[in-house]
Amino acid sequence: MIQALVSRMAGYSATFKGLCITVTTAVCGFAITVHEQLIILLAIFPVIAFAVLDAEYLRVERRFRLLYDMVRSEPWDTLPSFEINLAATPPITRIDVLGSWSITCFYFPIAIVILAILIGSYIYGCL
Repeated sequence: MIQALVSRMAGYSATFKGLCITVTTAVCGFAITVHEQLIILLAIFPVIAFAVLDAEYLRVERRFRLLYDMVRSEPWDTLPSFEINLAATPPITRIDVLGSWSITCFYFPIAIVILAILIGSYIYGCL
């Protein structure tokens, strides 16, 4: 049961990353279509929102992994409780998860590309 929860949390992370790319591309495409440079800045908001949401699901996933390790290491001669209780796991801070490579290596480059598009549009006057 715990493995299924970990898999579900990992699946949500992939979904958030796909949605972030879709929404960000749509906002940038709309800005290019209407020739408005400042609309590109709106693409930063979904990146931040999806990064925070993805980090929260990653935090919960890590806690379920810790719970799985606790259940796995229980002695075989006792009956398992089958209780899925995250209160038994040590807390994981949101700041630690936001600094994770799966968050920073995906969302930070997207934000950099958005800012590069904005700066390039000002320099070259494309929009």
